[in-house]
Amino acid sequence: MIDPAAPVNTKWLPSHKLANGEQGFLLRSLPLAEIQPRLSVKSGFICYIPAQFERCYIDLAMTFEEYSNTFSAKSRSTIRRKIRKFNEFCNQNMHFEVYKNADEMQTFYQLARTLSEKTYQEKLLDAGLPDSEAFRQEMKEKAQQGQVRGYLLLNDKKPVAYMYCPIFDGVVLYQHLGFDPDYKKLSVGTILHWLVFENLFQESKFRFFDFTEGSSDHKQMYSTGRILCGNIFILENAFSMRFWIRCHMLVEDFSLGLGKLFDALGLKAKIKRFIRYGSG
Repeated sequence: MIDPAAPVNTKWLPSHKLANGEQGFLLRSLPLAEIQPRLSVKSGFICYIPAQFERCYIDLAMTFEEYSNTFSAKSRSTIRRKIRKFNEFCNQNMHFEVYKNADEMQTFYQLARTLSEKTYQEKLLDAGLPDSEAFRQEMKEKAQQGQVRGYLLLNDKKPVAYMYCPIFDGVVLYQHLGFDPDYKKLSVGTILHWLVFENLFQESKFRFFDFTEGSSDHKQMYSTGRILCGNIFILENAFSMRFWIRCHMLVEDFSLGLGKLFDALGLKAKIKRFIRYGSG
């Protein structure tokens, strides 16, 4: 979780030595004041930052009207048209449901879990709504504390898109999302996002919506601000460690170069679509 209102901590090196058996530390999504060297040595530690990225967020202090006005008139019209088209497809039985307390979250989980099994996030990325007792217990505890929200978009009684968001210190986290691939042409993911944000502004309880790691097109489109962050490895300064870091850098550079080549050939978007939806 990030806090856009907090000052950036520029002193992120550990204040203590590595214990026996420890080889380093990982600081994940740490806010950065500026772009850092990919590889450097500081205070006797190797500082390796394989990823530096903008983490998107929405400032929930404004009103929904103010937020919607950050979009162009054309974009707002397009979103309203998508909602209207989907409602017509549902024979005016489109439903958007919000789940908060423990009983409601149990209902949400049962519906969203079945939907998650259909999604590419679960089938290909192992990133669906977790099917474990530990997750269900954590969800129940958060619900009892008012620290979680579940959202569903439904065609009558059939769930077609879900979003699961835990809450920490007034920051709503974008943790699990999925939609029925049979409804991809109806933009149910876009519709769900818009309705979720409208509801969060109406609640007026939270400070920020944190899109977490990654800066995809839809996150940039919906966000009102961005913070530079990095995944920082602070490692013991040893020859073997430097060797494996260099190997990792070579693999990362090769992967990045291949991605740029596919993008230049117009293949990257096609591959992404195939991974998500198959040949159909």
